[in-house]
This record gives sequence, structure tokens and C-alpha cells, in this order.
Amino acid sequence: MVRKAPQPDLVDLHVHSTVSDGALAPRDLVHLAAEMGLKAIALTDHDTVGGVPEALAAGREFGIEVIPGVEISAEFQAGACHILGYFIDPADGPLAELLVAARQGRDLRNAEILRKLSDLGLPLAMADRTCRAADGVLTRAHLAAAMVEKRYVKSMDEAFDKYLGAGRPAYVCRLRVTPDEAIRTIRLAGGLASLAHPRQLARGAAETDQWFEQWAADGLEAIETESPDHTANYTRRYRAAAARLGLLETGGTDWHGLFHGGIHLGLGRGQMAIHYAAVERMKERLASRGRPT
Repeated sequence: MVRKAPQPDLVDLHVHSTVSDGALAPRDLVHLAAEMGLKAIALTDHDTVGGVPEALAAGREFGIEVIPGVEISAEFQAGACHILGYFIDPADGPLAELLVAARQGRDLRNAEILRKLSDLGLPLAMADRTCRAADGVLTRAHLAAAMVEKRYVKSMDEAFDKYLGAGRPAYVCRLRVTPDEAIRTIRLAGGLASLAHPRQLARGAAETDQWFEQWAADGLEAIETESPDHTANYTRRYRAAAARLGLLETGGTDWHGLFHGGIHLGLGRGQMAIHYAAVERMKERLASRGRPT
């Protein structure tokens, strides 16, 4: 049974398809969002825009607005962050080049992770991955799911906590773009850049604010203030930072699948309500830059 959105103007601005590490193909994802009664979704697959054309076509088919997007993995001083791009041109050349480099970095890291897991007595092969789309972007989530399938761990959370997370024995850093490169490339592709789930920066409040200020100076235009892993206190803090820096607020579930940690498309764990006004504000910001949407 499809869970219906409780209000007619709700949106989800952070979702994934099988083109990266989501559970549904782009068309099926859009269909589900339409059945739920969402007004819009943004397809933000990891380091790829490969699913955007299919999602846009499905949006026209099912009568729901689809925002072409991407989630770019970025590296900054001993840490990592994700930059969301909204209303990007998926055919933009420099964006395509950056995403190819990011995916190549993933491939090198994945091979090293597999080597480390083998050394730990937990052998996996690429064929063992529970990748729902053979041609999709392989992420640590796929490897964690394969570890569950092999019964090396009981859950994906355990896989990250024991082996794949930062500082764990099978963790591998990879070559990534920097936040300013991601922001600049998104803007050159006609898009608007937003910082995804800032709580995952895992920095103290003062340092987090410093990074917000730096990235705003680099051209960041929004912060994802609402995310399933944000408590009310975090959301208030990020909203205050956005207001202080003149940044927009975005929000999304970071939805990956039908059974992904109790997170529902558009609703998070039931408490989220991102209204279409957030989309309108993004369109207004882009229009002020002379960028039609």
C-alpha cells in the first residue's frame, strides 16, 4: 500500500535511483512519488546524471515535476561533504567531465576496499554486490548490502560501523573533487548548489559555521536544513545559519529504497514536510541570475 502525502504541495529534494544506489529505476521512482501525491521531486543520484532523462520523461507521463539534480561527493581538509545540484543542465560538458572523474575515484576506492575486506577474511567480488542496476554507480552501500547477503554482518549499519565507515579497517579515502569545484561546476551548469545533510560533516558548531561561510563565499546558495538525521535542534541551527548568510533552505529524505531505515519517500520518518515553496524560492534565485527553469 502506497503511503499518501498528507498535504498536496509536499516535495522531496533528495532522492536516489538505481542509476546510483537507490532501489527503484528512475521511472518507477517518479511513479511512486506521483502515487503518493508529491508535487515535485529532485533526482540526485551520486556523481551521475544518467537517470535524469528517464526521470524527466516519467514526470511528464505521471504529472509530477522532476527537478534535474545530482549529488557530488567532495573532499575538504580531512573530511567529506556532499553538494547537491538543482536545475542543472545534464548535458553540460564540464559537469560531465567532473562526474567522470568522481566515478573513476569511486572505482579505485572500491577495488581497494575489496582488497582490505579480503585481507580481513571477508572476501567479496564485484559479482557479489547487490547492485540493483548493473550499470549504476557502485557505492559503499552496495558493498555493505553484499556483506549482509554473505552474512558477514547482520545489517548495513553494522557493515559501516565495523568495517566501511571512516576510521574502520576497510575504509578507504578516495580522490574527490573539492567543495568549491563542485559548487562552481554546478553553477556553470546552470544549477543551484546546496549542502546536503550538514550534520554528516561531524564538526563542532563553530567549525561548521566557518565552513558554511567559506562555501557561501564560493557560491553555495542553500543548505539542506531538513533531513531525517537532523534533530529539531540541528534544524534550528542550520536555519539560523542559512538566514545569517542569505542562503536558501532545501530539504529531502535522502531516500534510497522502500525498506531503507524506516525512511519514507517525501516524509522521512514521518516528521518531514518540505513544501513546494522551497522550489519556488530556488526558481526565483535562479531567475535573479538570469537562469530560466
